[in-house]
Amino acid sequence: MRPSTKFVLIASVFLASALACGQGQPQSAESTSLLARLSFTSTWIGGHDQEGFPQICLSVDRTGYYRMRRLTTKGETELLQGTLPPSELGKLEKLLGDSEFRRLSGSPASLLRKGAETLVAEVPREESIQRIIMSDIDGESPLPRSAGKIVRWLQRFKPEGTQPLEGSTQDICPSGALRPLQPATAALEPIS
Repeated sequence: MRPSTKFVLIASVFLASALACGQGQPQSAESTSLLARLSFTSTWIGGHDQEGFPQICLSVDRTGYYRMRRLTTKGETELLQGTLPPSELGKLEKLLGDSEFRRLSGSPASLLRKGAETLVAEVPREESIQRIIMSDIDGESPLPRSAGKIVRWLQRFKPEGTQPLEGSTQDICPSGALRPLQPATAALEPIS
């Protein structure tokens, strides 16, 4: 197998196992003020009508305070914090409360050939945490309407009056969001 094929298989297995884990977990005390943790990742390398940022992680609490980590198209990571204006907080609450979105859990794993867009979300609900991992692999399985609206909101969100975020950024992204391969892990792969 080529190294890229190995990565695709590993990523597919990871997504499938993440979908199987964590559905309906009890809420922790920390999550009661959490509105949502959202992540959007695009592996398309230009040319696939890509707009905005190729990777965004956003953690928002019920007051509108947010922390954001995003990868720019130049490959730089921005770490920001701020407070959503009430109108943006209201839009996000409405998108998260959409009945179709509340029923979502994930999409089946699939083999990646060209590129993908993936939405990962953790949304505390009344008695559990809704975990969603959905991917549009190779542009063949578009995200459901409600998930697509959240992706567009993330892509169009323009933070104003932000401050640089310092300190731990580990809990910005939802659990199950794809993280870059670490060189030490990649070095363990046998050479074909």
